[in-house]
Amino acid sequence: MREKMLFFLLLLSMTILAGCNQAEGVEEGENGEYVFNTEDEILEGSLEAESEPIVGNERKVREVVDGKVRSYLTGEWIDVELGTRRPLAIMLNNRAEALPMSGLAGAEVIYECPVEGRITRWLAFYEDWEDLERIGSVRSCRQYFLDFAQEFDAVYAHYGQAVYVLEDLNSGKYDVLSGGTKGIKHPVGAMYDRISRPGKATEHTLYAFPGGIKKDIEKKGYNMELSEDFSRKFKFAQEGETASYEGYPDAVLLQPGGTGGQNGFGGVKAVFEYHASDQKYYRSTYGNPHTDELTGEQLAVTNVIFQYCDGTVLDAKDYLQFATQSYNNDCIVFTNGKMIEGYWNNPGEPGTPARYYQKDNSEIVLNPGKTFVCIIWNDYAGDVVIQ
Repeated sequence: MREKMLFFLLLLSMTILAGCNQAEGVEEGENGEYVFNTEDEILEGSLEAESEPIVGNERKVREVVDGKVRSYLTGEWIDVELGTRRPLAIMLNNRAEALPMSGLAGAEVIYECPVEGRITRWLAFYEDWEDLERIGSVRSCRQYFLDFAQEFDAVYAHYGQAVYVLEDLNSGKYDVLSGGTKGIKHPVGAMYDRISRPGKATEHTLYAFPGGIKKDIEKKGYNMELSEDFSRKFKFAQEGETASYEGYPDAVLLQPGGTGGQNGFGGVKAVFEYHASDQKYYRSTYGNPHTDELTGEQLAVTNVIFQYCDGTVLDAKDYLQFATQSYNNDCIVFTNGKMIEGYWNNPGEPGTPARYYQKDNSEIVLNPGKTFVCIIWNDYAGDVVIQ
């Protein structure tokens, strides 16, 4: 209770500060947003430990077999070169008029979060992106997406941004591939381009092209090796084993936003349906299978995580912020057709990976494969439907 009270006091102070800055007539940014300091972290000072212990982010040397290691993103065996390289995290456009996406089939991890207008936006993580034809369409940055990218030590790519994140994007603290939009001081010049999409608005025609991505990374001089102190985020079942969770509740239809409302997921009609035949969760959006434009295949993942987060509305334009560091907020993990309820912890600095625990404090084990993380706004937790 004390944690929640401190959190909402911080939110209140941010709201007051926002109003003061607007009254003072600070510089108006892109799309008419106002710039103001939203504090370094939304949860600063509110992460005092309570009953459960924090499990340390131990770092183990991965076994190398025939030139391959197990991926930090999927738990599957991949070439050492890919497994020791930093991933690419790129913003994807989930508006109905922008679909289908391109390059989605190559993503190993996907985050979906509510944004202004109470729809959602996606952040896709790629280990092996160089052979893709294109990735997109690409959209703009919000602070919490940048934060989530740091959990994987990813190079973060976006085109456009809310003014609240401009300071961080321009700070040099993060390895970013920013498009040349208003307020960006050091944009990239090779990776972004538009394609013809008859019947689509121009804003839905921008893509990232792998040849240009490589050029821009080299020009920026980013070190693409995973940092020496990198700590894995997910815990996967050992080779030859299945995290079966026998005796746990079945869950075959997941609706992170229910059938509507102001939670973001309801607005895009997000649904995951579990198929026992291949032990994967198939995604539908706006009532249709969510497919990759290049392959025609419906997105299917091995694990789905509902990560419940505290959030706030930053301004009258409905820009949002979510707490990416937290202690003991709820989570539900879905794997092998089962539902595992627990909590997640990320009480460190930005870049510390959030981890997922059962109520007995044991870390939840995922099955090797792709993972989809839904950021559920605590205010709308009651909208979630699980069958």
